[in-house]
Amino acid sequence: LYDDLSTWRSDLKKTAISIAPLSYSLLPPPSVPPQQRATWVENAAKNLLQGGLYLRFGIDENGRTRNFANPALHDASIAFFYTGPYRIARRRPDHFRTQLPISCLALVATVFHCVFDGLEKNGNGKRYPNFSSKEYSPIYRKMLNIIKNTLKDEYHGPRLSAQLREWAEAGW
Repeated sequence: LYDDLSTWRSDLKKTAISIAPLSYSLLPPPSVPPQQRATWVENAAKNLLQGGLYLRFGIDENGRTRNFANPALHDASIAFFYTGPYRIARRRPDHFRTQLPISCLALVATVFHCVFDGLEKNGNGKRYPNFSSKEYSPIYRKMLNIIKNTLKDEYHGPRLSAQLREWAEAGW
């Protein structure tokens, strides 16, 4: 069972690693000299981690932050839970058909945090931290609490709920 869990976490991390460069503009522009590209990526990853910028996607029509709306979170959630080799959603339609569970959104947010931790320390992307519960359960719990608090918010809660339903529909 432990090996299965380890493989599952590793596959989720690989999904995030494959999505991150394009979704978060982590490819240095041609004007950056080759010897400075790793540093450029390290700084970009650091900026994304600060204040959870990687979780947001601009502002809405009312000038408010779009929380947990980054397309990378959408893409990784659908790729891993709905359409990927695990297809967890198909095995548990009672949990996934109507909306993406908040625990899954928290897990995807946490795995991107892991990826950016790795890029902040190693901008060439050759080494990433181990995505283990020992290392990342505090961040997962923090993400889950932030999501729960966002859902309680009078403005952002209904928007996030609608988004979770839209993501499930897109994945189904």
